[in-house]
Amino acid sequence: FVLHLFLKKFREDRMRFFIRHIFEKKNRLVMNLRWIGAIVVGCFSALGSTAQDYYDWVDTSDKYIRERAWEKAEEALQNALRSEPANPGNALLLSNLGTVQRYAGKLEQALQSYTNGLLMTPNSVTLLRNRAALYAEMDSLQSALADYNRILIIDNNDEDALYNRGLIHLEQGDTLGSRQDMERLYAMNPESLNAHIGYAAWLKSVGRYREAAEQYTQAIKMQPDEATHYINRAEAYVFSGQLQKADKDTKKAMELAPADPLVYVLRAMVNIARYEDGAARRELAKAVELGYDRNAADRLLKELDKP
Repeated sequence: FVLHLFLKKFREDRMRFFIRHIFEKKNRLVMNLRWIGAIVVGCFSALGSTAQDYYDWVDTSDKYIRERAWEKAEEALQNALRSEPANPGNALLLSNLGTVQRYAGKLEQALQSYTNGLLMTPNSVTLLRNRAALYAEMDSLQSALADYNRILIIDNNDEDALYNRGLIHLEQGDTLGSRQDMERLYAMNPESLNAHIGYAAWLKSVGRYREAAEQYTQAIKMQPDEATHYINRAEAYVFSGQLQKADKDTKKAMELAPADPLVYVLRAMVNIARYEDGAARRELAKAVELGYDRNAADRLLKELDKP
């Protein structure tokens, strides 16, 4: 029973990692603002001073983005938008403004920027993708799901949208919907890293742990230095009773991501399965030290104290 509680909490935290961090990696916009500036300039047959100011602000924002000076980049983009409010390139600028605001931690403002961009270009897959990722980061999964649905209406073969929608279905308990998306993605591109990861996540959700481990093995071959793959394969090994393999994967994950608290939670799970309660307590204490939810840890420790 105690191991079951560990596994349940671990799954919840691991899925939040997927939703908040993998989405961010997948949907990060490459903010090539000089390229956008060239598009904008091309919209004018003759460059007046206002158009030149617009381009200058875009170029300035690019400089600040490279320096990761988000507040200054935001100001420069806003000045560009004010200088030419009717410019047809503003939808792209609003997308970049939203991403800059997101990096600055201004999530509500970023949401408004993406939405304003979509008012100008409602079928922009880039804007929809960025807003969906932001919604997921804000735990507004239903809104993220709606944006991924829109992307797939525009392009029903969009692999990124299929993958992310499948993860959201899984988080919401819709294993059938997740299966449909993940199997379709796998059929479309069996060599895709996301196809292996997504299909493995679904396999775990329906108890097919050995098959899930095989999929993570393929992901590891493609990305051998990604700790997440070892963590997820170790979880599949724990569920399928392959504790020696799970222990090996947790050690590798610890080498790659020593500050990830879920590595230590997973090691605690392995120790519980081996009835090594003392070791499990030490690993869980380390997980809390690194940011794991203390209340969840306390509940699990109380279960360990029961006769």
